Amino acid sequence: MSMHVCVPLSSSAPGLAGEACSSLVIAEHFGLAEVFAVVDTASGEIVSTRATSARCPGPCACPLPDLENDADEAQPAVEALAGPAAGFRLLQRARRAGLPILASRSRTLGELQRELKAKSLPPLSAAQCLSGARARRAGGG
Repeated sequence: MSMHVCVPLSSSAPGLAGEACSSLVIAEHFGLAEVFAVVDTASGEIVSTRATSARCPGPCACPLPDLENDADEAQPAVEALAGPAAGFRLLQRARRAGLPILASRSRTLGELQRELKAKSLPPLSAAQCLSGARARRAGGG
């Protein structure tokens, strides 16, 4: 069964699909994502991307993916999120939207796809705030 999963990527990859996507690096935390990709679990293709701001401005203020599932056919509905770590705000928004956040140790999109197919991902239960890690990495604070 196919599902659309939102994944935090370390770099943007416009136009990539299928096998070309398998080597894309997953961000260590949703707050460190350069872009959020919505991936079809059956094909491995990135079916859409959701942009984010360039840097995390401070503790618990990192960018969030757009989780709105409106009637816009151009934006496939997000049915779950998957990644190594997420902050409190995202955990709360996902719960309110009824979306599971799956805990993954995958480093690449290909590894994550294998985990999703094996249905071996537990829910992410605890939030982890970055405390401005992105701002420090970018030299901004």
